[in-house]
Amino acid sequence: MGADRAKQLLKNGVYRAIGETAEVVGAVDGGDERVLRVLMYHKVNDLQGNPVTVPIALFEEQMAQIRDLGYTVVPVDAVLDHFSHGAPLPPKAVLITFDDGYRDNLCNAAPILQRYGYPAVVFVPIGYLDSARLLPHEEHLVARGVLNPTLGWSELAELEAAGIRVESHGISHRPLANLEIDEAAREITLSKLRLEQRLGRPVRAFAFVKGSEADYRPVHLSLLKQAGYELAFTSVSGSNGLRADPLQLHRYNVEPYPTRTFELVLAGACDLIAVKDTVAGWHARRMFNAVLRTSTK
Repeated sequence: MGADRAKQLLKNGVYRAIGETAEVVGAVDGGDERVLRVLMYHKVNDLQGNPVTVPIALFEEQMAQIRDLGYTVVPVDAVLDHFSHGAPLPPKAVLITFDDGYRDNLCNAAPILQRYGYPAVVFVPIGYLDSARLLPHEEHLVARGVLNPTLGWSELAELEAAGIRVESHGISHRPLANLEIDEAAREITLSKLRLEQRLGRPVRAFAFVKGSEADYRPVHLSLLKQAGYELAFTSVSGSNGLRADPLQLHRYNVEPYPTRTFELVLAGACDLIAVKDTVAGWHARRMFNAVLRTSTK
């Protein structure tokens, strides 16, 4: 068994244990603290040995499960209206997002989303559109024959026609906390301007690269406001309540979870796992991945 597979099985077990325990004590669904759940996907394909990938058939199962459990998938415009103007979201609202701009989002995920009538959002790092360069976390996969191409500029219109809104993930796929302030400002501002020129509309949302509490700083929230963003998404696990900061929205990173685990994640039963996204948790995860020799994405 490979290290990545072992890591996935361990994570599934931890999530299941936390979720089942939380459900027993009643810490699931309801209340002002779970107004919006945001799901974060990356790749949707059937390539073996491919981290942060959800197989195509499992992705379709998860989309069906969202419907069967009574959740309502909402467009990003509804989220913008909620946080900007107080417009109510439907009960059990879910926003579906993708990070990194992989071509399989268009080829594999979009047709499934269209069948269910679900809108979604993809956050693209513009430095990798129409580029032969690999995203930094993809380089080690090529040696194993695993190739995950990214989208081209010309495909963004196809995505939007399929109901997947294109928003910003910066330029170079580097965490803002690793950059000098002027570099971070360029990532935030130039990516927005270039996308707006291409798409012919305002770009209003941003997703932090990596996105744990260690990967951005308060100054970056100010830069986002100055650039005109109205929403920003972290990778901190959890749902979003009425008092959520629209520039620090939480997301659930979706992996190849078994059906029951996915149900528990949606219900908020696994929200305690957010400790991994704190600064201390970030350091612990780096040590854990160093021991297993697995990727942190």
